[in-house]
Amino acid sequence: MILDPDDYYGTTDENKEAETGLLHEEPDEEWGFEREKAPRRQYLYAENRRTEYEHRDVVIKTYKSRFWILFLAAFLCWIHTLQWSMWGPISESMNAAFPGWDPSTVALMVNWGTIMYMLCVVPLCWGMQRYGLRAGVLTSATFMAIGTGIRCFTRQTPTFTILAHICAILVGGASALALTTPMVIANDWFPQSERTTATAIILGLSQLGSLGSYLEPTFVRLPGPGVTKDDIQQDVMHLLYAGAIMSAVLLLAFLVYYPSKPPKPPSLSSTTERVEFIPGLASVIRNKKLLLMVAIYGIFVGPPIAWTTVLNFSVLPLGFHQDKAMWMGVTAVIVSGLAPIVAGRFNDLLQGHIKTLLITLMLGTTAFSYWFLLLSYGILEVTEWQVYVSVIGICACNYAAMPLFFEVAVDIAFPISDILVMGVMTAADCLASTIFLTAYSIPNAGYQWITYTLTFTSGIGIIPLLFLKFDSTRALIDNQINSAHHI
Repeated sequence: MILDPDDYYGTTDENKEAETGLLHEEPDEEWGFEREKAPRRQYLYAENRRTEYEHRDVVIKTYKSRFWILFLAAFLCWIHTLQWSMWGPISESMNAAFPGWDPSTVALMVNWGTIMYMLCVVPLCWGMQRYGLRAGVLTSATFMAIGTGIRCFTRQTPTFTILAHICAILVGGASALALTTPMVIANDWFPQSERTTATAIILGLSQLGSLGSYLEPTFVRLPGPGVTKDDIQQDVMHLLYAGAIMSAVLLLAFLVYYPSKPPKPPSLSSTTERVEFIPGLASVIRNKKLLLMVAIYGIFVGPPIAWTTVLNFSVLPLGFHQDKAMWMGVTAVIVSGLAPIVAGRFNDLLQGHIKTLLITLMLGTTAFSYWFLLLSYGILEVTEWQVYVSVIGICACNYAAMPLFFEVAVDIAFPISDILVMGVMTAADCLASTIFLTAYSIPNAGYQWITYTLTFTSGIGIIPLLFLKFDSTRALIDNQINSAHHI
């Protein structure tokens, strides 16, 4: 099914009626445009485009409620990241209090997220494109609420471990929808000048979910004198109760109010009819430029994302135990949570330089990874500030590049659905993360291989990216209304 733009947003008269019924507010004045005779573009596939012009009425407006839509989506991603990465920062405590929770078990808990994402991304993304954004986020929030709830039933092993695995599986399934929403929300609710920023805010707050997990050692005691196994188990259960309550509250908020689309589109490109899911997937497979971008993104982003969830194992040989590594993780998460917002806003304000920004961030990630490699092998004397700066630099540059990658990929694939493009991109980094985390299960492999992997995966994609030509399809469409008068 190819969505017709008039069915997608309604006619001008229908929009007036919908505006009073769905969103009881006036459009933001600075983004309201008078009715324009705008060209209608029709496409076949991204690699074989045909353009036809047909004049029709288009009303471009934005609504203040877009920030509510953005906030709930960001909070969903925040809780998902918190639950996905919660075990690594308290791995020493888990190993002492719960039998069988060795590093391979912790890595598998994280790995369930990437495995389930790759298994669920196609059917769930198809469902969200078919039934809308609201259906997608409600499904994701329901998975989160059920998973975090059943984990609270008992702390007796092995039942607790089994329920923790089931929760990790459900959280991984939820990620297939939660992590594909940023570009959808940015395209359907935000104008061109805010699009990358909106995507970056969701990704940035998603990364800040790791902040909650890195603060867990302040609530879960380390094993030691005066600390019993029962004490640690009680601390862990209190964390699980908090996660279940937050997930339930979020589900309730989605049920109360969360429309899939505004009555009127925020930009001209958002009215363009999109290719339905299955033909779009076939188009993605045939689009060599998009596949190259997906490969570069997955290899570059996947390993560092997975690494942050099990950072303890890399810094422990450098003398940073669970409590000390916590503050390193907290600082890295805060900086890397803000970095994509800064990069996204910079790209929105200075459009046309996205390739330069991407290559600069990839070079930065490679340099910081190499610095950490030298510290890990004792080539440089290990000092606390060097470990902090190198780890923070890896995370910040890596996350800052993510919204830029998504923006480029959606433009290359246009008019393929944003849901499908985001799904394929995130599946690529999940695949890379899965391979990376699986290596932790190799007996006697140690942890120094991590530094070589981070350095290699950060730099290998720079060369092909230099020769890749970037498209600006949506910007060209949206710029056709630049001469419109403000209301």
